[in-house]
Amino acid sequence: MGWRLNMAKAVCGRISRVIEGSPAFQSGVRPGDELLSINSRPVRDILDYRFRTAEEQLVLTVRRGAQNCEYHIFKKAEEDLGLEFEEELFDGLLACGNNCIFCFYDQMPRGLRESLYVKDDDYRLSFAHGNYVTLTNLSDGDMERICEQRMSPLYISVHATEPDLRVRILRNDAAGRVMEQLRALANARIRMHAQVVLCPGVNDGDHLERTVRDLALLHPSVASIALVPVGLTKHREGLPALEPVGKELAREVLDSCARWQKRLKRSLGTRFVFASDEFYLLAGGSFPSAAAYEEFPQLEDGIGICRIFLDELRQLGRGAAGRHIRAGRYVLVTGMLASPVVQQLADLLNGFDRVSARTCIVENKFLGETVTVAGLLAGCDIAGALCDVREQEEVLVPAIALNNDRFLDDMTVSELQARVSGTINVVPPSPKAVLESLAGRSETGTRAVSCMGTRAQEGQRCQTLS
Repeated sequence: MGWRLNMAKAVCGRISRVIEGSPAFQSGVRPGDELLSINSRPVRDILDYRFRTAEEQLVLTVRRGAQNCEYHIFKKAEEDLGLEFEEELFDGLLACGNNCIFCFYDQMPRGLRESLYVKDDDYRLSFAHGNYVTLTNLSDGDMERICEQRMSPLYISVHATEPDLRVRILRNDAAGRVMEQLRALANARIRMHAQVVLCPGVNDGDHLERTVRDLALLHPSVASIALVPVGLTKHREGLPALEPVGKELAREVLDSCARWQKRLKRSLGTRFVFASDEFYLLAGGSFPSAAAYEEFPQLEDGIGICRIFLDELRQLGRGAAGRHIRAGRYVLVTGMLASPVVQQLADLLNGFDRVSARTCIVENKFLGETVTVAGLLAGCDIAGALCDVREQEEVLVPAIALNNDRFLDDMTVSELQARVSGTINVVPPSPKAVLESLAGRSETGTRAVSCMGTRAQEGQRCQTLS
């Protein structure tokens, strides 16, 4: 049975369904009962439920009306207990207690939907969905639970290992304990992936050198480090002065990264440190081979997405003669940073009969020109950039720019369509999937690869935009 942590706080663990023939069904548990505990341990969320029901002997305490009932259940360790709930079990989001100098939430314009301003820092979301967390709000009980339930891997926003510097970056006195916390997790054999959001003049240079050195000492528990450039919008009134990563610094970071990888490959057997695609695009450099990404441990942080994209394009190009897509005129929407990569997809499309394709590079006026990734494009900016589109053209909008049919500025696809002459088509996030879509079918199982639109688009945030 699939599950997903719900961001909303569940009222209780009220059971909506007891699967017929399951251990819970045979024991007499009924829909409408409220699950209180398993083996005298409270069930706070779906992770607790999954962990505690892995045992073979269970004592369920449920509330039925005004009465508490106990059910003694014997089952196989791998057997599902058989309960489903009215709401996904979740006792509320752990909020972020930091005030990071680069926090993306503080750089959002006012007046958008409330969910865009929710700041989480929840280790359960890190385990379940790969969200980055800082560990600054962990209680001793939280740490014990992570170790007991082997919540691994976790994704940790480290940024710096020097205590005073990390306190200054996160603006939280609890931030200086990070190495102590990482060692405790390493001792419990929790696998971790670290992230460093690079801020010029703050945690680069010798500070970054120390961070890499300190984290490498915790390998293999710390399995990799992702380096991502700080993202800065134009809405930074009253916030600390920060500079964006420019071409020169991007090249320096890549040079340092190559040096670290060479050394660590010899000593640890892994390259360990990986720079996000944004650094290569900013530096104007070529991307490493797929093998250099070592099975892409931090793909969702924008590490290696462009390499997969380009390799997929090359493979598709070899078999283009045997493919067919709908004849038409296509406009590929993209952000400024990855436009050279997306242009190669347009070039591939132009190789098909009766197909004309061009890119539409959208400047981000909503958040500011320094935000250049497709995943943070607002509907209003896309609409403005498409003002010259003809009625017979089909506009391919990357799905990564949307969340539940809405762009960052809350514009819907329908509202965008009303402002654009051509037909809007939200396309899947990979070259192969785009071609499948334009052929009139979408192939399931295609690896979801979006060009510059995952966590790398906003690496300094605690969670992805809601």
